[in-house]
Amino acid sequence: MCVALFVASSRAEGYRPSGTTREDSSFIFGIHPYANPQTMLADYAPVMRYLEQWLPGTRFVVEASKDYADYEEKLVRRRFHFSLPNPYQTVLAMDHGYRVIAKMTPDENFRGLFVARTESPLKKPQDLVGRTVCFPSATAVAGTMLPLLFLHQQGVALETLKIKYVGSQDSSILTAFAGDAAACGSTVRFYGNWAGRNPEQAQQMQILWRTDSLPHNGVVARDDLPATLVDRVARALAGMDRDTDLDQGQFKKDQHHFELASDGTYQPMRDFLRTYDEVIGLPATMQGARDR
Repeated sequence: MCVALFVASSRAEGYRPSGTTREDSSFIFGIHPYANPQTMLADYAPVMRYLEQWLPGTRFVVEASKDYADYEEKLVRRRFHFSLPNPYQTVLAMDHGYRVIAKMTPDENFRGLFVARTESPLKKPQDLVGRTVCFPSATAVAGTMLPLLFLHQQGVALETLKIKYVGSQDSSILTAFAGDAAACGSTVRFYGNWAGRNPEQAQQMQILWRTDSLPHNGVVARDDLPATLVDRVARALAGMDRDTDLDQGQFKKDQHHFELASDGTYQPMRDFLRTYDEVIGLPATMQGARDR
């Protein structure tokens, strides 16, 4: 079951559209399910209002999905007109008739972290051998897969770890905070937001190691949409964080930073998937990515 948020259109003071726009058109904008639907919809309502401001006569409908499998099935069915997938799902979307038009930024935020309590005795990755390490899920690229590849590259045999998947980044951090895991996998952006919301708990935690980064979440458009519309959406997103007339304070999770991008931007993600499959093995639900 999906949850949709309809955002009423608004017009910018004195704005006059250039080029052609499909008047009174609604477009479904799918967001990958990084959080519960209510949180996610609240996060992206301001982004949709901004797009409507710059494309008068349009309405953008945010659609949430119940889980990653549901979201990815919708990508394959081409349900969304536009979407914000994670990097793996961006590759998936490109293989089902979408093209990349923009991406979130900075890529520094799409980097994995290892986090532990401040009193942790861990000094180097090899110290994790024989210990419990928790991660959000097997398919979380930045929160799980980048950290696991980092450990492999550091010479840690993954079979010597007690790996535990706990379902979400919140649960991953809280499991390590409670001492039920020696360390956890997280991401720069998520851990930073969590620490900001939980300053007292964050004082009891430390970042042990950082992984390499990958291109951030992409913005994709279905390949049957008018080129003028797609271009205007991409440029509106890319200029949003520099718009002095926009209340930038309404974006609490840095969800308004975008830059223009193309399909080629995600070649590093394709390379990562191949490398990961060769040395660790892709999760079963991602096996189709190995030959892309």
